[in-house]
Amino acid sequence: MHRLFDTGTIEAVRRGLWSVETLSRCIVEASSDCIEVLDPQGNLQFANPTALQQLRSCDTAENEGEPWSLSWPEEARAAVLAGLEAVRETGVARFSHWRPGIFGEARYWDVALSRMLDDDGGPIGLLAVSRDITASAKTQADHELRSRELSHRLKNVFALVNGLVTLSARDIPVVQPYARTLRDRFTSLGRALEYLHASPQDKAAPRPAQTLQALLRALLMPYDGVGSAHRRIRFFGGADVPIRDTALTSLALIIHELATNAVKYGALSGDTGTVSLSCRRYDKSISLIWCERGGPPIAQPPEHAGFGATLVQRSVGGQLGGKIAYHWWPEGLRVVISIPIDLLKQTEAT
Repeated sequence: MHRLFDTGTIEAVRRGLWSVETLSRCIVEASSDCIEVLDPQGNLQFANPTALQQLRSCDTAENEGEPWSLSWPEEARAAVLAGLEAVRETGVARFSHWRPGIFGEARYWDVALSRMLDDDGGPIGLLAVSRDITASAKTQADHELRSRELSHRLKNVFALVNGLVTLSARDIPVVQPYARTLRDRFTSLGRALEYLHASPQDKAAPRPAQTLQALLRALLMPYDGVGSAHRRIRFFGGADVPIRDTALTSLALIIHELATNAVKYGALSGDTGTVSLSCRRYDKSISLIWCERGGPPIAQPPEHAGFGATLVQRSVGGQLGGKIAYHWWPEGLRVVISIPIDLLKQTEAT
């Protein structure tokens, strides 16, 4: 063995000093990942040294034939069985879950499953490669905890500010409409925070993806069918991307202002009006298209932009680096908001 390493692995193979079988065995034995081989039914047939050291207290022979799913805790069993079923059907599968080591300590494993085939393409077994990602899982959990704590504090701040606004305007009728508008904006920001940190109904389930379409539906849900079954928000699917946290507040303010104006003056101010919202993806941008129909006819565009319109303009052009265009058609307002994907989309680096 020493002579092989001195000569060099590639050269050794070329000279026939190291067979493919020997090379494969050495790779499996040297791997820092836990490698387990299962039969097509999911029973253990082999475990490499790393798997024996970290997951099992005895050699493979004493565990041979044991259902692999039983080596996982009960709360992980459903994910394990689903992974086995998926790899049999598609050839590959992946899941992550906690699994105790030989000393009982909990470790978080990223598991890749693949189907092994013979020379004729028939299934002969399943390969399970488990990588310990406990450190990154704990880091993510700590980040989530801090993020939730920040969200909780921000929601308390919004509630406090709303209370102060209400108290300050209580005896001054002339400012109460402005106070109500300000409270509504803070409420919209709070709604975005609730979406950002919404917990899955099933605690064992992964957190839902934070996407543009899901955020838009969460923000507009309070306006769907307000006061009448005929007034509603219509979504026309289209482009959907994971969105970064920094885009949430800007989008929340933008959607809130558009919906508020629709309730006050536009399609949602009557009994038959509707708002449709669609998203279209282009090369480097995504366009949000807000279209109102069935509201009061529009004779002409407004002469002056109010504070809400100014806030929307600054949010689109500033925080999101995009552009907004208003089309004041007689049958209803149409708004097109174009946002660069790289300023909207959540990437692995963020």
